[in-house]
Amino acid sequence: MIAPKVRSKRNDVPLKEYDKKLVDKVSSYLGEDSKASSKIISAAIQGRETKNEVSAIESWIDNQLIPNTLLISQDGYTEMCIDALKTISTQVLTDFGTSRKRDFGQAWADTIRGYLGEYAVTKFLEREFGLETQLAHQRGVPASFYNADISEVKEGNTWRKPQINIGIKTTKFNGLWLDVPKEQFAKSQIHILVKIGGGSTHLFSFFKELSVFKDKILKVGLEKKFLTESESEQIWNDIPKFKSIPAYIAGFAERDYPYKDLDYDGHFAKLHYTIHTFRGLLPRDYKDQIKKREGLSAKGRVKFESIDEFSKSDMFLFNTGSIQRNKQQWKELSRKI
Repeated sequence: MIAPKVRSKRNDVPLKEYDKKLVDKVSSYLGEDSKASSKIISAAIQGRETKNEVSAIESWIDNQLIPNTLLISQDGYTEMCIDALKTISTQVLTDFGTSRKRDFGQAWADTIRGYLGEYAVTKFLEREFGLETQLAHQRGVPASFYNADISEVKEGNTWRKPQINIGIKTTKFNGLWLDVPKEQFAKSQIHILVKIGGGSTHLFSFFKELSVFKDKILKVGLEKKFLTESESEQIWNDIPKFKSIPAYIAGFAERDYPYKDLDYDGHFAKLHYTIHTFRGLLPRDYKDQIKKREGLSAKGRVKFESIDEFSKSDMFLFNTGSIQRNKQQWKELSRKI
């Protein structure tokens, strides 16, 4: 018989307003506005990377966020745009007419975001440990088909295969979870989580930088009299300018660690139970198991912080505060690659 867990008090509630110096520090380094910077702090609190105290938040910014963040330049963004085109140009056409069909533009934007996270990891390993690596971006092969995202490592003057497989997952800055399907988790010894900024307009901002809109689309619109000069100018001004995209290397999870069964923590809110901490395998019947363990009523639901539920398949799940992320852990990992 499984003994019920001791119910923990909530200590993950983000502050309604943060100390201005904290917000300004995040904003200054990442290039995000104050609203986005506040959300980044909130996500760190909800993910259990830091407590909701000024001194703890400042320590997290100075010792975790800033040291583990890179700014991706326009050149880096351009490279990943091209790599994404190489990867999806044949795949989207192959999927046409099937249940896997996706809009080409959406598939391209999604792939770019994923590749930006992978690119950030390679630059992070080089900056921090002098380790040069190459990514497994192949024409017509979607990222989900790779056994590893890093394909080669430079040793001296020669390139070799990595000694371990590394999977890289990218999420937005407000993401709290590293979730990897069980079958995919088994393919790589290490799974790295990267948080990417830049909002949802990164591709349009990039097009603006290349003057795709003003010199091509809007120009044709004016010539064909589909819009006025003032409308053209308004559209141009509404699209944000391209700026370097912050990428926070949040940490990593090991495949071969001896994880406990249903290793979680959470809190009650009236009838329901919300999980804020999880580390290890999330079985497809987790709801039934946790409802029984926590003594929930028939109407009670099991949910996750910031998200209602995950897919109904076995997966490995980690909140950002439970993955490995300090300098020494990264150093040890770099030696294994």
